[in-house]
Amino acid sequence: MTGSKPEVTAVIVTYQSRQTIAAALNALHEAHRVGLAEAVVVDNASSDGTADFVAAHYPWVTLVRSSVNVGFGRGCNRGFEHVATPYVLILNPDAVLDVDALRVLVSFMDGQPGAGIAAPAIVEGAGGSLQAAGLMTTPGTLLRGTLGSTQPYPDRRPIEPGGEPFATNWVCGAAMLIRSDMFRSLGGFDPRFFLYFEETDFCRRAVRRGAEVWAVGEAVARHIGGASAKATGEKTRSTCIAEHYYRSRFYYLVKHFGWFRAVGAESTVAAVRLVRRLRDRAIGRTAACAAEGTLRPFLRFPAPPQNVS
Repeated sequence: MTGSKPEVTAVIVTYQSRQTIAAALNALHEAHRVGLAEAVVVDNASSDGTADFVAAHYPWVTLVRSSVNVGFGRGCNRGFEHVATPYVLILNPDAVLDVDALRVLVSFMDGQPGAGIAAPAIVEGAGGSLQAAGLMTTPGTLLRGTLGSTQPYPDRRPIEPGGEPFATNWVCGAAMLIRSDMFRSLGGFDPRFFLYFEETDFCRRAVRRGAEVWAVGEAVARHIGGASAKATGEKTRSTCIAEHYYRSRFYYLVKHFGWFRAVGAESTVAAVRLVRRLRDRAIGRTAACAAEGTLRPFLRFPAPPQNVS
């Protein structure tokens, strides 16, 4: 395959990713060597030397240096400006996808014309838990989860390594292969999302356009998980969910379900959590996150994106 035109461009957005990016790029290098893939790294103004490390050790990578941290989705959109291949691979800097797994994803997409997005099985962290598909957030899933449902997502299904492909409505943005034409026609990721829910919004818009979303367990990726979020320096809950999560979630709910349902769902969640905090205080139980009330923005959108170089 050497000498042929690459079919895939991997777009990786980095922020303080010096300790994780090498594994991701080392795995992609073989795909580059055989002519299957190119790679673009968009560095969000890291202060840990990520960009200089990539420039020094991976000359085959197209490096885009952003003057400020523009977030994940906006960074992907900047990287896509350099994509001229049929497929774009959105890959986290702490995710590893080898050449064989990438071949499986490309082969599947080539043989499934209706598929707009395909994702591998993702093995998470040292514990080896599996990333699930079908975690499409709605006001109903949000309420069911808050009220203690053991299965808030009716379409949830783990992607088993080696398992048969199956159609779904959502796959994790840590590693997802997308048809470039579809990415372009959808305008990429909504730039209003700084972090979190950008892939949920994208999957929903893709399905609305008639594209299929598939989980392909015959391809397997490894993912450290949370490295990008932890490196933002933002305030987080004890569950390591950044403040951006709540702003993005509310914007996503309003965008797709309207103000009435979004405000109703978020208000119910806030009321349930307030009652639980008061109950815990009354019985002397320590809250899981004592500062959650001050860290969790209520009914607030993400800040509008700024035009930066």
